[in-house]
Amino acid sequence: MKKIKFLILATVAVMLSSCSDEFSINDITSVEELPGYVAFNPDGTAVTIAPFQVDENDGLLEDINVEIPTGNLSDVTVTYSLSGTAVFGTDYTIDGATASGGTLIIEHKQTTDPEDEVADNEDIPVRVLTDGVADGEKTIIITLVSASNAEGDLAVGRGGTDFLKTATVVIADVD
Repeated sequence: MKKIKFLILATVAVMLSSCSDEFSINDITSVEELPGYVAFNPDGTAVTIAPFQVDENDGLLEDINVEIPTGNLSDVTVTYSLSGTAVFGTDYTIDGATASGGTLIIEHKQTTDPEDEVADNEDIPVRVLTDGVADGEKTIIITLVSASNAEGDLAVGRGGTDFLKTATVVIADVD
């Protein structure tokens, strides 16, 4: 029993003597670079995006923002797919896209201002069309598929996960 008490006391003493509140940058021997990724830009720190609610007659929707929160060194090309119940060309259009999807270029914005902490980003401009047909509510689902730049491939979704990889637009019928 004396040996167990001694071991416990010795362990506590070692643990207490190794604790310190002091930190020095010189103690760091290596820095791990976070992997780059692209994702939809949510409000605040959310890991999902609430569906965008629009009417057929709202016109251009420029709130669907894709960002590179980890930073990058060159322009990034993002490929996305389109799905849902809305019909491309009838219910909506996106410049440069087709019914199956498109690409988005996020330009690298070099800055020398340390106060500028805005991540490189770009909008996917969805133009909602009035089709003149009473056909109910429709959806557009935009899914980030891939991303790359001069340095190589980047993950899609927050940290390469399914978080912030998909955005949904709900179009209310006004006919």
